Amino acid sequence: MRRGNHGGDDLFSQLCRATHEDGALLSEQDIIDHMSFLMMAAHDTLTSSLTSFIGELAANPHWQDRLRAEVLALGLALGAPSSFDDLEKMPLTEMAFKEALRIKPPVPSMPRRAMRDFSFKGYAVPAGTAVGINPLFTHHMKEIWPEPDRFDPLRFTEDAQRGRHRFAFVPFGGGAHMCLGLHFAYMQAKCFARHFLENIEVSLEPGYKPDWQMWPIPKPRDGLRVRVKAV
Repeated sequence: MRRGNHGGDDLFSQLCRATHEDGALLSEQDIIDHMSFLMMAAHDTLTSSLTSFIGELAANPHWQDRLRAEVLALGLALGAPSSFDDLEKMPLTEMAFKEALRIKPPVPSMPRRAMRDFSFKGYAVPAGTAVGINPLFTHHMKEIWPEPDRFDPLRFTEDAQRGRHRFAFVPFGGGAHMCLGLHFAYMQAKCFARHFLENIEVSLEPGYKPDWQMWPIPKPRDGLRVRVKAV
């Protein structure tokens, strides 16, 4: 049905009507693979990231207050859309989101395969070897990130980033296979933060510490029990 003229403008309908260079429609398996990848790479990872972001704001009320002040300074009416210019005026929110990604990267391990023989820190790795890149470990290396478990968005000021290795922060991967959606993810996070913070204050009960499952995608085992209050 989606192959014909009854499909909508949603991505699934577009994939059902998409063709290869020779004009042939994508196979059913191709469509299934694309939709599965979309759910994992776009939906699940952003859901995980926003959950950890809210968890950090609940645990760090002084940062929540600073981000709310940044949002309110935009002067937007409740429910009004956010323009690109508005999002550019939210640097602290972006830094806070990056810090949440550092502490709990949505893809804590990235499978790769060596294309050629190479050596790393004295270890010989033959071509064809399956290799696991571990952002979760990298993001908590004390020699790069002092007090790595502490939530500190100021790690992502321009000055702080200037002296850091370009692959020290890799929630979206790096190099030729870096996620194409990283800038869109930052936009979505700032849009979410803007509407969330201008309406809701979130906090944790005294003594409560969320129980996180980190693999394969971070999520709170207990559902992240937070208290919410209208602003």
